[in-house]
Amino acid sequence: MRTWQRLAALAVGAALFTVTACGGGSDDDSSSTGGDGGESTGGTFSVGIDEPDFLIPGRAQGAFDEMHALFSGLIKFGDQSEPQMLHAESIESDDNVVWTIALKPGWTFHDGTPVTAQSYADAWNATAYGPNAWSNNAQLSGIVGWAELNPAQGEPATDTLSGVEVVDENTLRVTLVAADSQFPYKLGQPGFYPLPAVAFEDFDAFNEAPIGNGPYMMDGTWEHDVQLSVTRYEDYQGPQPNADGITFRIYSDTTTAYTDAIGGAVDIVSVPQEKYKQVTTDFPDSFVAFNAIRLDWLGFPLWDPRFQDPRLRQAVSMAIDRDAVNEAIFGGLYTPATSYHGPSAPGGGTEGMCGEFCEFDPDRAKELLAEAGGWEGPMEIWFPGGVGYDQTFEALANQIRQNLGIEEVVTQSQPGFVQFLDALRTEQATGPFRGGWGSLYPSMQSQLRSVFSTTGDAREGAGKYSNPEVDALIAEADAAPSLDEATELYKAAEQRIIEDFPIVPLFYAKYVYAHSSNVSNVIIGFDQIELNEVVVN
Repeated sequence: MRTWQRLAALAVGAALFTVTACGGGSDDDSSSTGGDGGESTGGTFSVGIDEPDFLIPGRAQGAFDEMHALFSGLIKFGDQSEPQMLHAESIESDDNVVWTIALKPGWTFHDGTPVTAQSYADAWNATAYGPNAWSNNAQLSGIVGWAELNPAQGEPATDTLSGVEVVDENTLRVTLVAADSQFPYKLGQPGFYPLPAVAFEDFDAFNEAPIGNGPYMMDGTWEHDVQLSVTRYEDYQGPQPNADGITFRIYSDTTTAYTDAIGGAVDIVSVPQEKYKQVTTDFPDSFVAFNAIRLDWLGFPLWDPRFQDPRLRQAVSMAIDRDAVNEAIFGGLYTPATSYHGPSAPGGGTEGMCGEFCEFDPDRAKELLAEAGGWEGPMEIWFPGGVGYDQTFEALANQIRQNLGIEEVVTQSQPGFVQFLDALRTEQATGPFRGGWGSLYPSMQSQLRSVFSTTGDAREGAGKYSNPEVDALIAEADAAPSLDEATELYKAAEQRIIEDFPIVPLFYAKYVYAHSSNVSNVIIGFDQIELNEVVVN
């Protein structure tokens, strides 16, 4: 029998990169031991966040830090060089189609009720049930029965995934539509978290004060646009956190959060892009620049006929001087992208795959635009406002205007991520827009399936791009018997996507955080702060 522990060691190896804080912003790839879940060091600290969309894991598109405080999944990606079992005792398969998941007994939700296999099955069914319209629905699309819960027309005839079987209190059997060697990695995503029985009585009420199974429990209710507080859950069966509690302070503007961090009013903040050039001065010994498996790009509303010609999209790409933007806005912290996966990705990334279309060449850009029929009227560049992107997108708009000769290129900001993402989902965006993806697990599959496959849960970030050839290549890669074979097929899928050029790759990005002197041992994982490791000084 093939066990996931063995697969993880083979597949992840050197794919997970971490840096420790208090290192002057070091971006080397050395591991940090961090805390070991032992005796608490006590105290409380604060984290600056934007207003979450939801706090129910299957429903929340952001809120990763809050999710990891309140909930725990089957596995986690922390500061180690390979995935770690969390609530799962084992994850096994003979054929990569049928997976058996055994749970560690004794885990409870914050209300004292046990976390069982049924808790997972119920939560997965709710997330996968199409009429619920939960954001993480597509994370379960590989499981048998998902299609029946998401019919193209009409209501589903059932409300449960036929491919999820509760064998006993602590055992699940999951059957996939096709072989997928990467399935265990997906189990760390919020769409696979459990929910207690009380959640199903009233999802909206539960969302205001969720009862999770994570290291921290809600302290009161979510104070919208103000804060939410959590306190240590003493009966947590995973590694205990160092701190006693966390206050997540909600900001409408990341620049304000950054200024508050300088003054010590908030302890940990994500650094807005416009502050990258000065973070080394403002936080010389307390900022973290994490080499993420992440790409920032410029997407296009492919539902708009004006953007259908790939030559127009290629023209926009060749009109952008990435090196100049990197130095002027990011202080050189980023790396200009030449593909969709940078060097931190498994298999060493795919740098250079974009070819000439990621090179700065204004003359060729103008030629391509003319070949595509030119452009009439203003071009709007959309992005979420209040999160530090203003300078970046003003710079991009200026370059597109100057280098393509388009008379009017303007920026169109939305009030925060929730409204911005809603504009993409509902096809309201009328021009190129901000796109980005940080892999939720160390596999090229994460971005390719989520962003570029027809059933992806983040495909609006690529303008709802769809290509059956790409879907087939990704499926073939999923079923590959070895990591090397899978990686080559994922690369082939990426090459096919680049031929269509649905997005303009901009930068291989980093997660940049700063923190006050009140805390130390600040470590950044794949998609969130490793909150358990933070030490209050």
